Order: sequence, then C-alpha cells, then structure tokens
Amino acid sequence: MEWDEAASNLYKRTWPHDGSLAVLPFEWQREIVALMKLGDEIMNGGYLQFFTNRGHEYYRYASRALKAIGAHRTAAIIDNCQVLLDEHAPNGGKSSEDRFWLMPNEVIGLDGTTKKEAGSVLPDSVVERIYELSYEFMSFPDDYGELAQAYYAPMIEADKPT
Repeated sequence: MEWDEAASNLYKRTWPHDGSLAVLPFEWQREIVALMKLGDEIMNGGYLQFFTNRGHEYYRYASRALKAIGAHRTAAIIDNCQVLLDEHAPNGGKSSEDRFWLMPNEVIGLDGTTKKEAGSVLPDSVVERIYELSYEFMSFPDDYGELAQAYYAPMIEADKPT
C-alpha cells in the first residue's frame, strides 16, 4: 500500500475526535497523516492554511516526519514558517479560533456567510515571507512522497491485519 493511501485511511480514524492525531496508537501513523495533510493544505493554500486548519500538533509531526525520511530542505521550509508564526503570533496556535485570525484572506463558512473579513493579525511582511516559503515547498526541494514511501512502507506492511 502507498504511504498516502495508508495516511488517508488513518486520517479517517481521527474524524470522530476532531482530527486529533493522539487517537492513533503509533508515532509513525501520526507522522504520515500529518505529512499527508501538510502536502494537501500547502498545495491548496499555503502554510498559513495548513497551520490554521491543523495547528501545532500536525506541524510537529509533519516536521518530525520530514526529518525522519531525509527531506531536510522541505523540513527547513516548514520550520522557518513556524518560527515566523511563533515569533509574530505566539498565541496564534492555542485554539482553532486563535489560528483563524492568521489567515490573510476572507473566510466563508459552510453556510455561505462571511466568518472573517480579509486581513491577518500577522504583519504583511511575515505573510509575504510565509507565502514565499510556501512556494518553495511547492517546488518540491525533496521528493518527500518517494522518501516517505521508502521509509514508511515497512511499517505500513507490518501493520496490515493478518
């Protein structure tokens, strides 16, 4: 099984628990779910979207996963994004409501109403730098998909029911 397919299946287990990775019994499971969501969210809207939607728990596991698989350039990118967030919005990650205000764009709720007007609590220069780093991530400085497959495949295989 491919790592991202395994991650998707594991992610579904977190849904009844508001996406908390803590419900997954093994660290490697938490890492691949965080890595999958990192890629999905950054490719869809950048690091600010990832962090706003997922928070510190996902960041920590994604960073750990990237370093474990040898994707050090990619890990440095997200670590730099997180340093900027921690420096300029130290309380910005305590709750999903706090993180909401990091996003610079308008946020529309599922009911079609505006949940947040455009604008971020972060300085414009920080938002700009995080977007630059997000584009660096999108250029795939490491083939983290291939690296993740090689690293996590034995764990995924060993976890299959017999």
